[in-house]
Amino acid sequence: MKNIIKSSLLLLCSVAFLAACSDDNDSNPTLQNPSTFTLNEPGYASLIVDLATSEGIPFTWSQPDYGFPVAAEYQLQVSLDGNFTTDLADVEEGNETTANFATLASYYNVPSGSIIPDQLSNAINAMSGWDGETVPQVATVYVRATATTAGAPVIYSNVVQIKVVPNLVVAPSYKEFIYEIGNESGWGTSYAMRSPDQDGIYVSYNWLDGAFKFKPNENSWDGDWGQDPNGDFGTLVVDGEEDCNKADGSFPDNVQPAGFYKIQVSLVDMTWSITPITNVSIIGGFNDWAGDVEMTWNADEHCWETTTSAVSGEFKFRANHAWDINWGGDSFDELKQDGANLSIDAGTYKFQLYLTYDGGSKVVITAQ
Repeated sequence: MKNIIKSSLLLLCSVAFLAACSDDNDSNPTLQNPSTFTLNEPGYASLIVDLATSEGIPFTWSQPDYGFPVAAEYQLQVSLDGNFTTDLADVEEGNETTANFATLASYYNVPSGSIIPDQLSNAINAMSGWDGETVPQVATVYVRATATTAGAPVIYSNVVQIKVVPNLVVAPSYKEFIYEIGNESGWGTSYAMRSPDQDGIYVSYNWLDGAFKFKPNENSWDGDWGQDPNGDFGTLVVDGEEDCNKADGSFPDNVQPAGFYKIQVSLVDMTWSITPITNVSIIGGFNDWAGDVEMTWNADEHCWETTTSAVSGEFKFRANHAWDINWGGDSFDELKQDGANLSIDAGTYKFQLYLTYDGGSKVVITAQ
């Protein structure tokens, strides 16, 4: 009987031990290293996508099986021959080595995303060397996705094919305008941000009050950008994003208060930043460029303004009593950063400075 009792107790202890181990594994799962994941063939795969007119080329994919849910970052890669051995980013200009694939710039935090047509066109043109005489009417593009997560190597999906009408006329690489929209307008107004050189660096000036986001198009939310909740503060992502400067978001300690700001976006680095503008003033030859005539913010008119008789001759506008941010120009209607000195005859004037973006900012001067 004693042996039976001992055996029973041993069995119960073994079961309890195994259950405890199972519970421990459940609460401390081991990160798996999957070798691949699935990029889904898009429903339009049998159709032809015109890169000159398309607004976006959507893809979806499965989440890699890491053994448990983890945050992963995805990118899309494209090739013209189905080979993925030499990345365009690794080939220096003038090098005889030819790239056979390109990693597109956009990042995604969810298992879906859209290729920006201009990015794809530039990648195709850089890899193919096509000109007006050699470009085919239709080209096959091979696409795969990459997945990256902390503690695991980069993995690659299967390859799918799409057909496109190439677009050789895509330089420069970026659109002239993107748009900021946010709580300052009740999410009702899209404010233009401009990249004068169309190099992917966009700047605007605006009053901000809380959260905001960025959009490629004024009247559409397709492809909008926001703060990457899994990246560093100030990084942008297309999908899985949250509002920038969100009080209850992933970076509450970095939230800036309501105020006037210089807003900058880089679609090259996928980053955003805002610089406080605490004051705007007029400075010029009327006081040997040695002092400032202060302006005040008029919320109703959405401008900086002052009435003064002190300004005559050459002058400019600047922010924060420094020259890092300043505005001038060849005319009162097209002010820009580091623009030429403006000029006015002596008199009493009301100055109303409307700051938007380079070439769009203006000053309205009314004689009093």
